[in-house]
Amino acid sequence: MFAVFKQLLSVVMLLICLEREAKAYADPGSGALVWQVLVAGFFGTMFYIRRIFGWLRSKGQRNPES
Repeated sequence: MFAVFKQLLSVVMLLICLEREAKAYADPGSGALVWQVLVAGFFGTMFYIRRIFGWLRSKGQRNPES
């Protein structure tokens, strides 16, 4: 298993090292889309972290009725 991972990593590193000219066009809307995805991902992550901490806090509190 480790040998396969090592070979795959070697191929990926080789592809990264071999550069070619990129023939692509990025319009101004592409930057806005990337920015929107990053911001939405950040706020989504913060929402779930807050929910996890709230759940842990509720599990950590003692219930005086039981």
